[in-house]
Amino acid sequence: MATMPSRGAASRSVLPLRSRDPHVRDVIGSHAASLDSTAGDAIMGDAIWHRSTPGHIVRAESWGTDSKGWNEWRAYLARRAAKVSIATLFPGKGPSLAWGMPACTATTLSARLPSTRDLVVALDRVERGKSWPLSGSPLELALAWMADAARRQAPLFGLEGLAWARALPALAAELPGDAWWQLLDSLLRVADTADALQDGLARQWLGAELPFSLAYVLPELKPARKLARRGGQELATALRTLVAADGMPSAKQLDLVPALLATWARSRELSCHLKKAGWNAEAEERYTHFVRQMLRLARRDGTMPFATAPADRTRRDLLAAACAGLDRSERALATALIGDRDLPRNLPDKSLPAPAANNETAGVTVLRPNWSRGRERVVLARSGATTRMELSSGRDVLWSGTWTCEVRRNGELLVPETDAEWDEVCWTSTDDADYLELEIALPQGIRVQRQIVLAREDRFLFLADAVLGTEPAALEYRGAFPLGADISFDPSTETREGYLVGGKPRGLVFPLALREWRAEPSAGALESPTEQSLELRAARQEARCLYAPLFIDLHPRRMFRPATWRQLTVAENRQTLSPDLAVGYRVQVRNEHWFVYRSLGPRGNRTLLGHNLVSEFLVARFKTDGEIEPLVEIE
Repeated sequence: MATMPSRGAASRSVLPLRSRDPHVRDVIGSHAASLDSTAGDAIMGDAIWHRSTPGHIVRAESWGTDSKGWNEWRAYLARRAAKVSIATLFPGKGPSLAWGMPACTATTLSARLPSTRDLVVALDRVERGKSWPLSGSPLELALAWMADAARRQAPLFGLEGLAWARALPALAAELPGDAWWQLLDSLLRVADTADALQDGLARQWLGAELPFSLAYVLPELKPARKLARRGGQELATALRTLVAADGMPSAKQLDLVPALLATWARSRELSCHLKKAGWNAEAEERYTHFVRQMLRLARRDGTMPFATAPADRTRRDLLAAACAGLDRSERALATALIGDRDLPRNLPDKSLPAPAANNETAGVTVLRPNWSRGRERVVLARSGATTRMELSSGRDVLWSGTWTCEVRRNGELLVPETDAEWDEVCWTSTDDADYLELEIALPQGIRVQRQIVLAREDRFLFLADAVLGTEPAALEYRGAFPLGADISFDPSTETREGYLVGGKPRGLVFPLALREWRAEPSAGALESPTEQSLELRAARQEARCLYAPLFIDLHPRRMFRPATWRQLTVAENRQTLSPDLAVGYRVQVRNEHWFVYRSLGPRGNRTLLGHNLVSEFLVARFKTDGEIEPLVEIE
């Protein structure tokens, strides 16, 4: 019995594609020039069979179209197709490959082929033993897919490859033998060369999940079976390089989190059914951390921050599969997201991970008071000189996108250098509040320090940009926030505060550095110049520094109660200080009072409302006895 060359060799001529069906012959003939001329010879041969393969298949002399060996192999695959169907491993009726699927998968990339989404759905139906839904036959699309060189350069090629691989056992009933073997050989070659890919997500599809899939659906073939170890190595490498040790994805990859979670959840499940798959305790720990960070980042509807597409039905199945086998706390958090309900009351708070998190290297921070689905949540993602921020409360995303910071000095716009980036100055998370401070350098010796405070029990968000210089000049500042799709800013008619309104009023915004009453002149404004943006402007003449703060009351019960704010006088050695050196503010909503102080110059022993301060920054609440209780204090 002759042995064919090992896969990849090209020493023999290809076996001709042949079939008794005239239509199939025509289809094959029309694509023959674009097919790999060595594929059939390279993959077929008795050396590829694992010892678990039935002997009558191994002993066949040929396995090409219309041969006895192919008919035996096809009949064998038909009998056990349902047993190795990957579709049965995961919850839900739809294709698990649709979990976290990028929105662009609905776009048709080629005139000869359907969109990635349509192709994945069609092949999932074949895998499940259902009818083929597309106009082109499986043979036509398989040959066109293999021949489309441009398609191989598209990132979504990997997702399509997974769909073809999972359907291989069922496709044996739809394709001629030589076409089936060439499809398999094409997928094996792709898996072999996946480590050269630069796209992180495509590399996971083709370098980790595709090897697992081929090893699972075709364990009788040695080349497929041997891929399991390679897939495990690629997956372990990705978990070490694409996410931080605490599981946090980088700011640049937040958009990929659903797709990464989907491929890792599927790969993790497949690895449980494969020997020597390489999924070890280290990979499980890193994966668990990643799932936990995903749950922190997720909106109430399960979508990721900054996502523009609405939640789809597959998120429930994805979260259920991703959290399978994890600790009770992760499963409970995922169940709450899936069911859009609060956590079980009998789940102790101590068993839950901390709701807030920060990773300086990844450039991602999550500020949230607890795990309640209705509470406010702030996500910041910084990359280079860009900071994206998302604020959500209840069912509404109040704003989401780039937090713009424009500074002009003597009329000149100060643009950061190309290599400038926001550096983390301070991060702290306590029982009272989460606090993050960032800094970036601008030309002409100007620095901007950005401060974010989310108070837990007091339920307010404090935001501020401090423009810090060394020489007096005319300073202008503009900060802008892109409002959520269904959010509007409703300004007060007599005063300068305004409401952020979604399904209902969600936040009351106070521009602390501006005069409260519109009848009073003020060098700045808080307004919505377009329907989808909120903008704070401030200016000072002959000033070294400028402070632009916003206080946003997020407590629904305080939303319509009497409120006011004031700029306070800061003194040192009985002398009133210029706003260049220090500023102070008081905010009152009915009988609740808060106090903000910021030093903009050298620190000193200052007096404010009768309180001595030596801190650089202080946010505090007034107690009923007139004393202050710090929520955040930076010395």
